[in-house]
Amino acid sequence: MSDRIHPAEAGKNTIESMFVAAPGTEILMDEDGPGATEEMLHRLQHAKDGDGHILLVPQPSLTDPNDPLRWSAFKKWVVLMNGVAYASMTGPMMAGGMLQLSAFFGKSLTYLTYANGATLICQGIGNLLWMPLAVKFGRRPVYLTSNFLMGVACIWLAIAAEKTYTPFIVGRAFLGLFEAPIEAIVPSTVTDIFYLHERGEKISIYGLGVLGGNEIGPLVSAYIIQKLSMRWAFFIIAISIFINQITLIFSMPETKFLGARPQILPPGQAGEAPTAKPRDDSTKSEYSQVERTSEDLSTAQATDVPQKSYWKSLALCSQIDQSVNLRKTFLRPFVLITYPTVLWSSLVYGMSLGWNVILGASVAQLFAPPPYLFNSGDQGLIFISPFIGSLVGTYLCGPLADRIANWATKRNHGIREPEMRLPACAIAVALTFFGALIASMTYNAKTHWSGPIVGFGILSAGAQMGATLAMAYSLDCHKELSGELMVTISCLKSAIAWIWTWVINDWITRDGLIVVFMIIASVNVAVYMTTIIFYFRGKAFRIWIHKANLLKQAGLE
Repeated sequence: MSDRIHPAEAGKNTIESMFVAAPGTEILMDEDGPGATEEMLHRLQHAKDGDGHILLVPQPSLTDPNDPLRWSAFKKWVVLMNGVAYASMTGPMMAGGMLQLSAFFGKSLTYLTYANGATLICQGIGNLLWMPLAVKFGRRPVYLTSNFLMGVACIWLAIAAEKTYTPFIVGRAFLGLFEAPIEAIVPSTVTDIFYLHERGEKISIYGLGVLGGNEIGPLVSAYIIQKLSMRWAFFIIAISIFINQITLIFSMPETKFLGARPQILPPGQAGEAPTAKPRDDSTKSEYSQVERTSEDLSTAQATDVPQKSYWKSLALCSQIDQSVNLRKTFLRPFVLITYPTVLWSSLVYGMSLGWNVILGASVAQLFAPPPYLFNSGDQGLIFISPFIGSLVGTYLCGPLADRIANWATKRNHGIREPEMRLPACAIAVALTFFGALIASMTYNAKTHWSGPIVGFGILSAGAQMGATLAMAYSLDCHKELSGELMVTISCLKSAIAWIWTWVINDWITRDGLIVVFMIIASVNVAVYMTTIIFYFRGKAFRIWIHKANLLKQAGLE
């Protein structure tokens, strides 16, 4: 008898001996590919592209053609781009008109920045109200309702822009409440319709939509303000939102899925909760590639679930989850802040996106006076550089970070850990720090305008990377709580950004740009450096989270 071990059996033993379950740990790659054995071929669903070793995580339903994971690539991209458009509509439109509004209302730039702060803090509060509805009643009604109200708020602001300061700032607050879901519902939609190995790229595209909207918005609105008025800037944004409303109505079906799906479980853990202990290498039980707790192949053959028609898929509310308790869903984000993974993601995300607020609030203050003397249109053009930086950051934190994570997964015998994305944060640290250094030093030296503006672009590339990597990491760790954790992250981000709106203008006036930028960049670097801790200890934190089960202790499961 030969002592030679079949490659498929060797792969099973390797995974069995290495697998230590924790929230976010996934078996992503089948080391021997889909054709290694006849059993694997029938039990596992693999990605159609690549080398055939990547498993579909999560596994799509075998019985329900309405599962969003089974949608065509074209339909998924249409839904994603609708979500990106929805998230990018209301950037810092006031950036190019700060001086005009300041003169009209008779208020300082600091007071005008308070209006941005009202939007930001209400975004955080609003998410606490919107996301329980998205978890209970589905994504589609929240998309349609919040987008419509965003358009109404922009009409209000268009009228208030030529009235008095009080109705204007109140309008900005309501805009924040109505646009709050953009930072939570779109990432949830990405986890609804895309597989684990696809999410990094898609989250980076969403991140580009958010940051790109924050950079293209001021560019476009600046010229509208210069040629027409601030009122027309808000009217045109409202028109764009209502155009997006039409595309949402006809091409944003419900993405939340309540049906049964197969589960990929580690060896011998059928029906068990994840354990922090490594498996005994002497265990001889056969590796169960897929444990079908709710459906199997025989059921797949027998069940004939009808596919919804196009018009039926446009129902306003088609996926009411009767198991969801709104009170518990509302309270979960407050418990999630105690999770080390979520707290880290919130701080990195908030510090990264804070740069958008800082640039939007300070461009007029920095470039309207001598020696630059930029008018509204010129101030808008400044944001081309951050937008290009965001494009670069999108590639670095999307496809590049995915390649790094896939390489690490192969070396780890097909087991994916969320921490495998984190090495790309080293690039974000360098870009953020040196971008802030270049921008502040060249501005302080009053060089040609290209100096600080190039620095803004480098800085924005780092900010884009930091925000997207933080978001992707937390979603990988706790995908089953995607809505609630994005509420937590968004609320803390809004609090950080709100602080900048209160202090940034006066701080720059008092201490100068180089002091302000380098202090903020140093704080950024200090926060980013904690990535090292999470790279080496992140899994231990996730095991602790599972063992502590704080949601259950709080009665919120």
